[in-house]
Amino acid sequence: MRALYLIAGTDGAKIDATRARLRARAEREGGAAALRVFEPREGGGAPDHEELLAAIPAMSLTESRRYLLADGVERWRDRQLEPVAAALAELPVDLSVVLISRAKAPAKLVKAVKAAKGELHEFEAPKAREMPRLLVADAKRLGFRLEPAAARMLVDRMGANPQRLRNELERLALWAGEGGEVGAADLDAMIADTSEAVVWALSDALLERDPATALRIAERLIYQGENVTGLIYGLASRLRKACAAATMLEQGLAPAQVESKLGMHPYAAKQLVRRLQGVEVEDLRGATIALAELEVWLRGGADYGEELAFTLAVSSIAGS
Repeated sequence: MRALYLIAGTDGAKIDATRARLRARAEREGGAAALRVFEPREGGGAPDHEELLAAIPAMSLTESRRYLLADGVERWRDRQLEPVAAALAELPVDLSVVLISRAKAPAKLVKAVKAAKGELHEFEAPKAREMPRLLVADAKRLGFRLEPAAARMLVDRMGANPQRLRNELERLALWAGEGGEVGAADLDAMIADTSEAVVWALSDALLERDPATALRIAERLIYQGENVTGLIYGLASRLRKACAAATMLEQGLAPAQVESKLGMHPYAAKQLVRRLQGVEVEDLRGATIALAELEVWLRGGADYGEELAFTLAVSSIAGS
């Protein structure tokens, strides 16, 4: 292995696969005790850069080569990046360092890795419009045929997260069997995307200003492993629709007219407009702004975990 690797991008599935290969190779070449991993502590945050810095010059009395892996370095701020970048310039000859950024890598880190002749791997998640074609191809590699209409339905229902879609494809491969086929009708019968339904229930609790229910649902979503950034995106999208609908209602448009302008499924639009009875437009705008601020906070590296930040924001938006 090389002395230095930087793995970056938004395709979590490919990043995890690359990390697994590097980890297996490190353990194969140096033994299980040769690898040390630095990750965000429980509740989020960033990997401890001081622990990483302290481990770089350490000597091993048992292994011929050492391996250090830091995952989540996109959360490091300048005060953390600068000493790490300086240390990468003079790595010991018996050491390999792997840095993983689950977003665009910080420019200072990229510059330091290139200067140190390190290896850079970038994995960007495909755009949503590209995903159906890729799903059809992946299904073929897994041994079954996925109809293009079914692939589009998967993306519509589950979003464009590659890792989540890959897990669903593997489940469908077991259902279809070698040489089998999955069509849109099959998906209608078998897919129950409970996460999406629960996110809608959470947005309803926010609209109804019910902090107890909102907090209970938020904690359930976090407990089942939902990505906080994805939850923010889903909630913000619904709140923006609600804000637009409430504004049109305030301007005197009839509910049926508002429903037709929302670009949503008719049933979903009707339910959303019905939820807005007695809801103030300013409250909706404030909720949307609060979610945007939460997203900025998380991207910049929170001082406490993103799960806690999310539940606090949900509680506040709901009126607690």
